[in-house]
Amino acid sequence: MRSYSSISTRDFMWNNLTGTIPKEIGHITSLRLLLLNGNKLSGSLPDELGNLTNMNRLQLDENQLSGSVLESLANMINVRHLHMNNNSFTGQLPSKLSNLSNLMHLLLDNNNLSGYLPPEFSKLHSLEILQLDNNNFSGNEIPSTYENLPRLVILSLRNCSLQGAIPDLNSIPSLKYLDLSWNQFTGSIPSNNLSTNMTTVDLSHNKLNGSIPRGGIYPYLQRLKRKTGIIAAIIIGAVAAVLAITAITMLLIFRRNSKYMHLISRKRTSSNVCIKIDGVKAFTLKELTHATNKFDISTKVGEGGYGNVYKGILSDETFVAVKRAGENSLQGQKEFLTEIELLSRLHHRNLVSLLGYCSEEGEQIHILLFLV
Repeated sequence: MRSYSSISTRDFMWNNLTGTIPKEIGHITSLRLLLLNGNKLSGSLPDELGNLTNMNRLQLDENQLSGSVLESLANMINVRHLHMNNNSFTGQLPSKLSNLSNLMHLLLDNNNLSGYLPPEFSKLHSLEILQLDNNNFSGNEIPSTYENLPRLVILSLRNCSLQGAIPDLNSIPSLKYLDLSWNQFTGSIPSNNLSTNMTTVDLSHNKLNGSIPRGGIYPYLQRLKRKTGIIAAIIIGAVAAVLAITAITMLLIFRRNSKYMHLISRKRTSSNVCIKIDGVKAFTLKELTHATNKFDISTKVGEGGYGNVYKGILSDETFVAVKRAGENSLQGQKEFLTEIELLSRLHHRNLVSLLGYCSEEGEQIHILLFLV
């Protein structure tokens, strides 16, 4: 592997690779992306992985890897994504991982980890997702220092044999998803530790007692309910205006392009229909599957009436937002491709650039530049 010392990406995901990860891979110090997820790799991690100080994304999930989580991974000072879930890693989580100041996603769920949750993880100020479900931190608590994780969006500690009281998480303003189910937490349900940004809270299957609190997020929901009529009126008016403008613009495009567009079926099909637009790429579904790790929940950054939005990274290391239409939002191929053409012509400082689309295998996906 020494002859490939200048390579930045190695993508072997979703194959049937077996054996161990060779220690020689640590010689490729220029590596920024190492994608080995979805294989049948086994054995312990080579300590030489810590030599990859330029690493941005390390994906080892969905394998049969075992042994401990290496302390040497703390040398990957530029890493943003550590995906090591769905393996058989054991032992204590290294507190030295708290040195990874750029780390955004730490996924170690579905392993056999034990010991305690390192309080030092509170130093991970860039962390957005901490996912440690289905491990065995028996007899230990959630460190109170975790309330100092300012960018945390997802905290998932389901079925980890944790106990004690649920800590105050009110100081995490960006927290939206909290899953502490199937543990052994005791005491009352906290009355003031739910952010108003919270969308999902699962505290089921614990040993909590007392009454449902009236404080915290509940007064906020009541205020929101009172304002619903006003908000709905504003939204309806805005949507009506946008739809009117869009309808007029799309009508003009329909007329001008009718000679070409009549060849495209209005029904959802499994074929990949393409149009040629300067600066807009027709992506394959395979490319987007790789970019989003098979549309994994860890890459999901939003959802709405249209569908889900995922954060992905292309083979050229460009970060993209992948907007995938849901079943109820699908339209005819003709309308979808006309919409793509329309969006490609819109240029405004407040609009995100359209990079491409995918209409393959019945999907309708927009690919946009991801704004960090």
